[in-house]
Amino acid sequence: MKESEESLTVIVFRGARANPWRLKVRKAFVRHGLIWGVALLVLQIGIVTHYVYQWSQLSELEDVKKELNFSRAKTGTFSTEVDGMKKRMLALESLNRKLQTMFGLEPDGQGLPSGIPGQGGEEIPFEALSDEAVEATDGLPQQAGQEQPFSPGPLSTGQQIKEIKAGLEWLNEQSESETKILDELSAVAEKKAVQWASTPSIWPVKGSITSRFGPRVSPFTGKKALHAGLDIGARTGTEVRSPASGKVVVAAYDGRMGKFIRIDHGFGMETTYGHLSKIHVKYGDRVQRGDLIGLVGSTGKFSTGPHLHYQVAVNDKVVDPIHYILD
Repeated sequence: MKESEESLTVIVFRGARANPWRLKVRKAFVRHGLIWGVALLVLQIGIVTHYVYQWSQLSELEDVKKELNFSRAKTGTFSTEVDGMKKRMLALESLNRKLQTMFGLEPDGQGLPSGIPGQGGEEIPFEALSDEAVEATDGLPQQAGQEQPFSPGPLSTGQQIKEIKAGLEWLNEQSESETKILDELSAVAEKKAVQWASTPSIWPVKGSITSRFGPRVSPFTGKKALHAGLDIGARTGTEVRSPASGKVVVAAYDGRMGKFIRIDHGFGMETTYGHLSKIHVKYGDRVQRGDLIGLVGSTGKFSTGPHLHYQVAVNDKVVDPIHYILD
């Protein structure tokens, strides 16, 4: 290869007898070729590098998509659970309002769902409206019962998260409110439980009613008189049981009532059991509903045969015992 100032000559020898090939190349062409070759090499390296980078990014993107889909599924599941908790809270709220009514507590008005205004006022049947009035209602907003199809699109993850946050805040506030109500109900229920346990509610003895409460002709005087209790006929020795819890305040003998017992049940209620053949309790004893207190007999002047005279008094006033027998 010979070199001149402007070009290069490349000589290729093909053997001893063959003439050599001579190739003359300008130096500028060589320089340009080298430059383009280096540029193409750099470009190819860049393309390969970019491809490798994009491939790694694509792999990471697939992982991100999987995580995003997993997060969306979890968010949807959590949103459903929050909705279920809200429904259970509303059911608890409804139950609390019923219990408040049963226990005589005034509901505090928190039973109305937030955001729903109170409604009321006089209503006129739609059939009674004139044609003009009916036409005037066409421009009014649709109310419940009228078909107004609406199908919102699926919520985005951000919207779901906002709804979940709002639902959790509502659940927190509502749970605090319902906890206070439950505490009040618990205190009232405890008091009511004691009162119910102290309220006569069962037959003191099984038998047939021989004389009811109220006016009657006395079998002893033949005159009209008020029978202050309920006479229940039964064989002598039949067990007499307390119809409620209370304290024995009398266990003695009376000329007219014979052997009799009086129990103070509290809350202004007392019960009396007359004409017993035997007394099984003494003054000061505490008894519970169903406890044995005596046996049926026919003691005392005002008895024509074996029976129990059962008497109920509320605030020192005798009342019909039949109203306090539930079984």
